[in-house]
Amino acid sequence: MISLDQVKLLEQKVESAVAKIQQLQAENDALRTKVTELTNAVSAKSEQLSSFESEQDQIESGIKKALDRLSSIENTVLKTAFSIDKNSQAASKPASQQTSTIVTYNNPAMQTIDDFDDQADFDSHSENGSASEEDSQDGLGFDIF
Repeated sequence: MISLDQVKLLEQKVESAVAKIQQLQAENDALRTKVTELTNAVSAKSEQLSSFESEQDQIESGIKKALDRLSSIENTVLKTAFSIDKNSQAASKPASQQTSTIVTYNNPAMQTIDDFDDQADFDSHSENGSASEEDSQDGLGFDIF
């Protein structure tokens, strides 16, 4: 038969188990709340990252377009300056020495000595016989060619 001490001991163990279950349920609820908060934070950060990546792509595209436009303007200015220089030299040469040449420069840094009529033309369009480091950098130390 079951004694009174055994019933009291059983009652204490049940109460202890119930208290432990309640503690674990409260801890479980707190952890679930934290998981929800962290999931929402990760979601928000992912959206923010996607937004930054999209903005970065737009910035890169804008910079590339601006550099292409600047390169185009630079090529136009160089063509015009070379044409004016060539025309002024052609006007000073006798008609028998004048030649007609069409030269197109897509990249002034890639010009060769054959692109110029004489050494004076070459010297006037070159520093120290080669493209300077300034011509191939944007002023911030980044190569632009």
